[in-house]
Amino acid sequence: MSNDGGAYVRPRGQAWGNEAQRAVLHAIAEDVARRSRHRVAAIEVLRSDGNLEFVAIAGDDDARDQLLGRAAPLALDKIIAFGTHIGGWVHVPEERVDEETRAWMAQYGHTPDLPPSDAPDGWRAEDRLVRLLQNEDGDLRATLYLDEPLSGLRPTAEVVDAINAEVEVMYEAVVSIVERELYGEQVRMVTQARTAIQSIRPGLGVDDLLAEMADAMVAVMALDSVDVLLAGAGAPELEPHTASLEADMREVWLRGGHVVLEPALAWGVADDAIPTPEVMRRLMERRGLGSWLLVPIGMGEEYLGTMGLGRTVGGARWIDSEINAAAAVASDLAQVVLDARLMERERTLNAELRAISDYRRDMVNTLAHELRNPVSVLWTHIEMLGQLGMVFGPMRESMAAMDRATRRIEDMIEDLLALAAASDPTRATEPVPVDFSALVDEVCDFMASTAERAGVELRTTVVDDLVVTGEEKGLHRLVTNLLSNAVKYTGPGGSVTVTLAPDTQQGRDVVRLTCSDTGIGIDAAELAHVFTPFFRSASPDARRRPGTGLGLAITERVADRHDGTVEVESVLGAGTTFTVTLPLAGPVGVR
Repeated sequence: MSNDGGAYVRPRGQAWGNEAQRAVLHAIAEDVARRSRHRVAAIEVLRSDGNLEFVAIAGDDDARDQLLGRAAPLALDKIIAFGTHIGGWVHVPEERVDEETRAWMAQYGHTPDLPPSDAPDGWRAEDRLVRLLQNEDGDLRATLYLDEPLSGLRPTAEVVDAINAEVEVMYEAVVSIVERELYGEQVRMVTQARTAIQSIRPGLGVDDLLAEMADAMVAVMALDSVDVLLAGAGAPELEPHTASLEADMREVWLRGGHVVLEPALAWGVADDAIPTPEVMRRLMERRGLGSWLLVPIGMGEEYLGTMGLGRTVGGARWIDSEINAAAAVASDLAQVVLDARLMERERTLNAELRAISDYRRDMVNTLAHELRNPVSVLWTHIEMLGQLGMVFGPMRESMAAMDRATRRIEDMIEDLLALAAASDPTRATEPVPVDFSALVDEVCDFMASTAERAGVELRTTVVDDLVVTGEEKGLHRLVTNLLSNAVKYTGPGGSVTVTLAPDTQQGRDVVRLTCSDTGIGIDAAELAHVFTPFFRSASPDARRRPGTGLGLAITERVADRHDGTVEVESVLGAGTTFTVTLPLAGPVGVR
C-alpha cells in the first residue's frame, strides 16, 4: 500500500503470536539456514488481515533489526512474476526485477551489502529464494526465505533437491505452529468470553447486562477493561465526537474490520495507519491504556454498537489470533444484546397489556356499577306501575318489552361483574375443595325444567365424588353458562348431553366435563372468536336468541384461573361440544 506521495506505509507490526512461538520459529530458521547451507533464513507469517509479518530472521543482524516484527502487504505477484520455479521454490534473479518491484522490496525487505559476483551463475545482492508454505488445503500460511548461499552460486535443481531433503520436515512444522496460533489462541479466548457471558444473571436489562458482562470478561480474560457503546447511546467521555465515532465504526462493521488504537497510531479506520484521534488518545491516557481494540458488533447489516477491549500501558499488544477471537466474541455479544432487547420489549409490552387489561377491567366494573342504580330505579318503577294497576290496553305490551329489556340489562350487568372478577389476577380468593360432581348435578337439575319447556331432552352421566380445588361460585357459573347456552341454541326435539368423568391429561389426573348439543352449531370461521368478550355470531339463528356475548368469555377465564382448559368443536347445523378439563383433587373435606 502507498500513500498519496507514492511512498509505502507499513501495516501495524508485532501482531502475531507470543514470544515462545517466535522463539521456536527462530530456532527453526537457524536450523534451516544451517542445513540448507545459507547464511540467512527468514520466516514471514500470513496474518488474517492479509499482511505478512517477519517473525524469525537468522544469520543477519542488520536484517533482524530492520525487519523483525514488521509487516508488509501480501504481494505474491512481486515474488512470483519474475521468478523461476525449482522444486517447490521460487528463485527471483536480480536482473528480472523491475524498478517498481525494486522500490517495493527496498521498503519491505532487506538487501544485503554483497560484492558483485563475476561468475555467470553467481548469487547477486537482490536475488531471492522463496518457498510458499501451505496447509493441506492449499491455504498460504507462511513464506520461507533463503539468502546468501555459502556456495556463492544461484540454485540449481540438484541444489534445491538437496535443500528439500534436509529441511522439508521444517515446512510442515512452521505451518503447524502458525495454525496452532491461529486457532488455539482464538478458541481459548472465545471459550473464556463465552464462559463469562454464560455467568451473567438471566433476565437483566440491556444496561445491567452489559455492566455485568464487562466485569465477568475482565475477571477471566487477559483484559484490563471492557466497554460496549451501543448505537445511538451517548458517551460523555467522547462528546461531542460520539456521532462521528459511531459513523466510523459503522463503516468498519460493513467491511468486516476492526480498529486497533495505540497512543500514537490507529489501524483499521483507513487503509493506512493514521495518528490516533486526539479525543481517543486523551481517553486512553486517562484510563492508562496502552492498546485498545475496537470491534463493531452487529447482526446481518444492522450495526448495534462497538465493543472496546483495553490493555494497560506495558501490557501485551493485540495479536492477530486475539483479534479474530474478539470478532467471534462480538458476534456472541450481538446475540446477547438482541436477546436482552427482545426481553425488555417483551416486558414493556406485557406491562402495557397488563395496564390495558387493568383499565378495561376497571372500566367494566365501573360501568356495571354505574348501570346498577338506574336499572334498579327502572325495575322498581316498572314493578310499582304494575302493582298500582296503572298498566292497561296497549301499554301492557310496552311495559312487557321494558320488563324484558330491563332483565337483559340486569343480566348483562351480572355478566360484566362476573367477567371483571374472573379476569382479575389480583382478586384474593380462598381455594377450597369443591364436589364438582354434586355441583354439575345441581346445575343439571336446575336447568331440567328450562330444557323441558324448550322441548330439549337433557341427558346426564356424572361420575360421583369427583373433587376439584377452587372457587365454588366461579365453577358454578362455568357449568351454568355451558348448559344454558346448549339449551338456548338447541331447537325443540333436540338434545343436550352432559358428561363428567375422571381422565388423564399430559400425565396429570383431571376431571373432564363435556357439554354437547344437537343445536344450530357454529361456523368454522367463528370458532376462534367464541371466547372473545361481547362476540356474537353473525348467524341469524343465533342473533334471534338473546345474549350478551360474555358467557363463554367468563367460562374461559374461570377455567384459566383453575389451571384448566376449555375447548370447542362444532359443525354448523349439527351441534356443538364444549370440553372443560380441571385438575382433580382429593375426595375429602369438600363443600
